[in-house]
Amino acid sequence: MGQAKRRKEIEAAWLNALDEQERTLVRVAQKLGGALPLDGACYRASLFMKLFLEQEHGIVADAVIGFVNDGTDKLYSSHAWVEFEGKQTDLTLCRPLSPEVQRRGPLTIHGRVITGGWRYSYHRDRPPEGLLVVEQLMSDPSTRPMIIESEQLHSRMLILSKDNGLARAYLDDAPDGRTYGVIARAIKQTS
Repeated sequence: MGQAKRRKEIEAAWLNALDEQERTLVRVAQKLGGALPLDGACYRASLFMKLFLEQEHGIVADAVIGFVNDGTDKLYSSHAWVEFEGKQTDLTLCRPLSPEVQRRGPLTIHGRVITGGWRYSYHRDRPPEGLLVVEQLMSDPSTRPMIIESEQLHSRMLILSKDNGLARAYLDDAPDGRTYGVIARAIKQTS
């Protein structure tokens, strides 16, 4: 019981040290996990957070469409996260779509690791050694279609991250019915 109480005290001290915009970001990030299944949803979660923070709270954050690397090879996977005031929020690296293939990373909210995980490096652009791996995979007929699809998705998400209208259309076209409005209402209703 003492450790749980101490963790709550540490979290309360951290939250109290944040300004109002930062506390709002933290609350939205915490609530998003209950409103949206986060497994493999890095683009969706990051685009939603960016739009919701801006439209509902006037907080301008950046949905970063970049790359992560687990340090075991030179493959840099497309990934998305949110940055605000130079601090990263990544709600989905800890919830990979295929955990049997991709290691679970940490859950990070506004620069604070909430739950630990495999340490990844983050990159806005794919480093040269990653580009070389993509070239090699593109030259193999068995992997070429998968790489083309992945590269096209990354490029599309990069465009969406820079245009709120396109991002909103993407979120509102959710095949599971969890549109921007549905997720936003769920976040607003949770206390």
